[in-house]
Amino acid sequence: MRIWHQSFSDLDRAPIYRVTLARHAEAVMPAGDEVVLHGLRPGTYGSDFAPIHAIRHRYLEYLNEAQVVEAALAAEREGYDAFALGCFYDPALRAVRSLVDIPCVGLSETCMLVACSLGQRFGLVSLEASQRAQHEDLARAYGMRERLAGVVAMQPPIDEYSLENGDEVARPLLGAFDAACGRLVAMGAEVVIPGDGFLNEFVWRHGLRASHGAVVMDALGTLFRYARFMAGARAALGLQVSRAGHYARPPAAMLAQARASAGATEMAEGSFSGGNDRR
Repeated sequence: MRIWHQSFSDLDRAPIYRVTLARHAEAVMPAGDEVVLHGLRPGTYGSDFAPIHAIRHRYLEYLNEAQVVEAALAAEREGYDAFALGCFYDPALRAVRSLVDIPCVGLSETCMLVACSLGQRFGLVSLEASQRAQHEDLARAYGMRERLAGVVAMQPPIDEYSLENGDEVARPLLGAFDAACGRLVAMGAEVVIPGDGFLNEFVWRHGLRASHGAVVMDALGTLFRYARFMAGARAALGLQVSRAGHYARPPAAMLAQARASAGATEMAEGSFSGGNDRR
C-alpha cells in the first residue's frame, strides 16, 4: 500500500521535521507499506517567513490550497492508495474529496474523530494563540464543538522553525508543552492533541505518550494509520466518498473548462518538496 503524505510546509526548509516524519512512518506502518513525503513547492514561503506567519492570512492560505489540489490529483494519477493531508487546518480537504476517488484524510478531522473513541472530551495544544479560532471553527464544522474542551497555546508562543533546532536547544519546550497539557486537563480534556505537525513530531521524538493523566495522541501516526484503514476499507468493503451533496464531483467538461479558465496546470510529483524520503 502506498500513501501520499502532503504537508502544508516546504519540507526542503525543515530537514529535522522531514527526517522525523520518515522515521515515524517507518515505525508505525506495517512492513511493505510505503508513505511518501511531499511538501509544498520549494520556495513557497521564501526564506523570511515560517508557514504559521503566512497561513494566518486567508488569501495566502487560499493560494497554497491550489497546490494541495494538484497534489491530490497527482496522487491518484500515480496510483497511490490514499492521500493524507498533514496540516491541522485541513486545507482544501473538501475540494480534493470532490475530485478524486482515492481516500483523502485530513489531520484535524482524523484526530478529532479518533479522539472521540479515546475519551469524552479532547483538547489541542497550538503553537500560538492566533490558531485557536481556526481549531474551534473546524471542530464546529465537523460537528464536534461540544467534545472540544479547549485550545491552549504554547507559552511563550513559537513557530514551526523553533522546533527545527537540535533537541538540546528545543528540549525546554517539553516543559511548556506539558504545562499546556495541564491547562487542558483542568478544562476537562481527556485526550490531548498536539495541534501542529512540527509540534507532534517534536513530542513523538521525545516519547511523550501521556500527561497529567490524559492521553497524548500521536497525531501524524494516527493520520498514517487512518489513511491505511480507509484505503483498506475501500478495497475490501467498497467504501468510498459520497457524491451526493458535500463532495459532489463536477462533470468532466465543466471541470476542464473551469481549470482552463483559471490557468490551472497539472503538477508532477517531482514538483513538490521532500519527495525523496520514502518508506
